[in-house]
Amino acid sequence: MKAAAIVINHNGGEDLGLCLQSLLQQTVPVEVLLVDCASTDASRRWVEIPPPGVRVLALLENRGYTGGANAGLAALAADVHVVGFFNPDCFPRPDFFAVCLEVFQKSSQVGGVAPRLLRPGESTLDSCGQVLSPWVLMVRDRGYGEPAIGRFLSPEKVLAACGAGMVYRREALERVRVAGEVFPPEFFAFWEDLDLGWRVSACGYHVVYEPRAVAVHRRGATAQEGRGRLLFRRSPALAAGYLLNRWATLVRNLHIADAWWRLPLLVAWDMAMAAALVVRKPAVVSSLRAFPHRLALAFHQRRLLPQKRLRELLP
Repeated sequence: MKAAAIVINHNGGEDLGLCLQSLLQQTVPVEVLLVDCASTDASRRWVEIPPPGVRVLALLENRGYTGGANAGLAALAADVHVVGFFNPDCFPRPDFFAVCLEVFQKSSQVGGVAPRLLRPGESTLDSCGQVLSPWVLMVRDRGYGEPAIGRFLSPEKVLAACGAGMVYRREALERVRVAGEVFPPEFFAFWEDLDLGWRVSACGYHVVYEPRAVAVHRRGATAQEGRGRLLFRRSPALAAGYLLNRWATLVRNLHIADAWWRLPLLVAWDMAMAAALVVRKPAVVSSLRAFPHRLALAFHQRRLLPQKRLRELLP
């Protein structure tokens, strides 16, 4: 199986060089494609003079994670069977792709692999695959912030993989295109990973957590310095996008039987989150005005996607 790695970069700084180096050191052949979304920082050096073995696709504007990933996919040759997507602050171990390819080769039902993501120092977990919380359906990265020793050591079915480092079967990606795109361009960033895994799972594939596929992720590299929840340290546009993308994901994918009884709780929860955001970042109001348009678009897209009960998809 031929593999490719797409690195979506926007002002990734010095992390980008480490990410590219880790991908070039894989124990199996991997095509490395750097998609740069109009960076202006030190990461430009690898865009202008890429390391040997790295192909560059330089976009003239910042299209976000989703736009960069779509552009990268369009630039890959048709004979690529497995595609990895990476943030520039994610550094896979040398055997990362070898392990992922082994998982895909064992079963044609595996559509995606969620790796074991560790924080720098490798003593703390960052993500062991994604699931949804049972009541308010928030994205939950399994193991987030927990000690790594003795935790999540067996392969398991999950709903999705964290977008900082995730690997999918090309065939599965092609099956879940909506309006010609694998990733919804309007998402820009956030929830695109959960949305993708949900669609792949609903099409009959499995997304599998594989603990032997290990990478280090310096989460929050694009957030402002400080303490508190990452959501409140994002720019107003990105913070608002988190809420907009959450509702778009739920509308696109949630089965009506799982939605109707949760609706009052979901509305109350998200109104509270929106209110907290407005108090801390009043500028989010202008971005949240896109909610009616985004909701209408999500309902239109829903008709193009299969919806399955959560009990069929979640472990």
